[in-house]
Amino acid sequence: MSSQSRHLEIDALDLGSLDEKGKPVESRLKDVKAAISIFQTLRKADEKSAVNRARIDGMFDGAAPYNNDKLAASGQAMKTNLNFGEATRLLDISLSAYVDLYTSLEKLVEVKGTIGEATERGVFEDIIGEELTHMMRSWPEFHSSYLRLCTTFIKHGVGVAYFDTPEDWKFRVGGFTDILIPRQTPASENCIDVAVGRRDYLLHELFHFIKNEKAAKKIGWNCDEVKRVIMKNAKTTGRRYGDSGSMYTDYESLQAELKNNDLYTGIQNPTVAVLHFWVREMDGTVSHYISAEDNPKDFLYKKESRFSSPEQAYIMFAYGVGSNGTYHSIRGLGQRIFSHIQTSNRLRCQMVDGAMLGSAPMLQAENQRALDELQFTYYGGYAVLSPDLRVVERAIPNLGTAVKPALDDLSNQLAQNTDTFSQYSPTQGSPYRNSLQVSADLEISTRLSGASLNLFYVSWTRLMREIVRRVVDSKRQDPMVKEFYRRCEVRGVPREFIKKLDLTKTIALRAIGNGSKAGRLVALREMQALSGRFDEVGQRNLDRDVVATSVGHDLADRYLPKEPGSRPTVDDKIAYFENSDLMDGKQVPALSNELHGKHLQIHVPALQEIITGMDEGTVDPVQVYQTLVAFYQHISETLQLAAGDADLQPLISNTKQVLQYAEEAINNTAKKMQKMQREAAEAQASEADISPEGQEGMGAPPQPNAADLKMQQAQVDMQIRRQKAELEMELRQRKFEQEQALRDAKAAADLRDQMGQS
Repeated sequence: MSSQSRHLEIDALDLGSLDEKGKPVESRLKDVKAAISIFQTLRKADEKSAVNRARIDGMFDGAAPYNNDKLAASGQAMKTNLNFGEATRLLDISLSAYVDLYTSLEKLVEVKGTIGEATERGVFEDIIGEELTHMMRSWPEFHSSYLRLCTTFIKHGVGVAYFDTPEDWKFRVGGFTDILIPRQTPASENCIDVAVGRRDYLLHELFHFIKNEKAAKKIGWNCDEVKRVIMKNAKTTGRRYGDSGSMYTDYESLQAELKNNDLYTGIQNPTVAVLHFWVREMDGTVSHYISAEDNPKDFLYKKESRFSSPEQAYIMFAYGVGSNGTYHSIRGLGQRIFSHIQTSNRLRCQMVDGAMLGSAPMLQAENQRALDELQFTYYGGYAVLSPDLRVVERAIPNLGTAVKPALDDLSNQLAQNTDTFSQYSPTQGSPYRNSLQVSADLEISTRLSGASLNLFYVSWTRLMREIVRRVVDSKRQDPMVKEFYRRCEVRGVPREFIKKLDLTKTIALRAIGNGSKAGRLVALREMQALSGRFDEVGQRNLDRDVVATSVGHDLADRYLPKEPGSRPTVDDKIAYFENSDLMDGKQVPALSNELHGKHLQIHVPALQEIITGMDEGTVDPVQVYQTLVAFYQHISETLQLAAGDADLQPLISNTKQVLQYAEEAINNTAKKMQKMQREAAEAQASEADISPEGQEGMGAPPQPNAADLKMQQAQVDMQIRRQKAELEMELRQRKFEQEQALRDAKAAADLRDQMGQS
């Protein structure tokens, strides 16, 4: 439609533009009477669309395909009239993908700082993102508001997130049921001249705005009108009445009451029907007005140019731009599947009727008496009919054969017309023939299309940006915002850093896998192939995401803490005590139920320190000889027990190298000790001019001879060779078992492929 026709429709609304001198008016909305006139005009124009939305909501809510009253009037009261829930299932499948987008993320938002060093700035940004996410998820209504936003976006194609005040970050959610805008409005917030939001306030919610009357009057509240509305306009039912007492044709409210089964008997909380008016002024700002929906005398609230841009007042979640670029031409899942679902329900009802008819005997009474006395009389294995009754032989069509092809064709068309989820289900098989087949079959039904995901994230990012802006600029003592700043301060983030965030770079983080666990696993495994190019932080983040995919981010710290560094365990203390005994040269056995990786991480550095001291000459090799032997034996035993753990292979390789150095140090020290002992014995014999045997006879301390030293060295060498041989044998056995397992897995995969191809 041309822009001229659009302006004609806007001009039909009671909105000002230019005064007599050609200057922009200060306020385009004159008074409350003009506001109510605009609301009634927009509501009247939206009646047909409201009927269509109500029908779509009824389909999702389980409304039957036929009218029960009409069936009863035509003598078909016994006809099957069921909604088989196919639409609800499709909605649940689509919504589950959006739930995965919300729950699979550890942080919902990413912010950018403008001050501080790069390293410090990155740490602060991560902390702020985590605390913002914690604050939003701590809001009790956040999860339900997100689900309602996604549901409205999926069902009708347009969802709205709006704010009651310029300061409060807690957003409200609605759709065209709650937000009225002029017809033919282009799909952009900047093109909306006026928007009217309908909302029911609980009495205490409305009174809270004027609790401090002096402060409320300063910011624009009309306290007297608020009190009058609370007293006169509170209602306890969902039925709205106009000035003349006639009920409004509010089809969607009627559908909601039908859904809740409280059309006639339900008693609701006392509420006040309130209208929000967001009017775009000639300078681009947005003025905010609030009035009662029924019989207003004045505005409850009035603030001109309250919002600097429409995005600060409301954000539209639109699935595309529709057929002609306007909001009201956008269609969601409900419109796409409505005709198919209705036809499918009717066909299935007909199949049930046919099955019941085909399974029942058909009798014909020849007179009224026979019909009145209709009965079966059983004699053993026989059944005798009443007189004047005969069985009619008829050909009942096989409706299962006739209807099934039509239902299959409808299902195929339905899958092609809906791109918010997969076109096949686990029961239909999958085109994949690899190790991810089972996972793909289970998870593929929650896959979002790329277009749906991108369109949703465009608006979701703008909503996150507006929430962050309100938190940063907040001057009110909101308890949750106050707690946010406190938590950031405890973690070392100064308030000044938060106040100087670059809000234009705030983005909503995207979930890996587009709402599918299978897609997320595929993406993560592809990145694991490139993980060798990542730095330590990137590798740790990748490992953590893999763990979180299986157990969730809440439990990821249990297996892989976000902060680098090992967590202390009982084995740490045991290993330190063992080091103390090994330093004294005591023999300490290695046990099979220990955390061998932890023990190696503590024992190997101690052994390396001794070897380094020997090389640098700061440690006497003779004095630490027994310590070297004790460490070598204990670490060798621990290494044999840890050889089968694939995750410890880097540590095992390093330990083997250290043991080689220790073996060389032990051999060299033993030879040195032998030499020193021979020299000492020769020196003593020379000084006393007697043999070493004579010294022993004179009471001198016995000295080991060369044969004893050689025997001792041989024993140490034999023990070292035995331990090396056992270790090599253990490693060969482990390697053989791993290769055998790989061959078995490959053979099983080949067999499955052959069976799948056959």
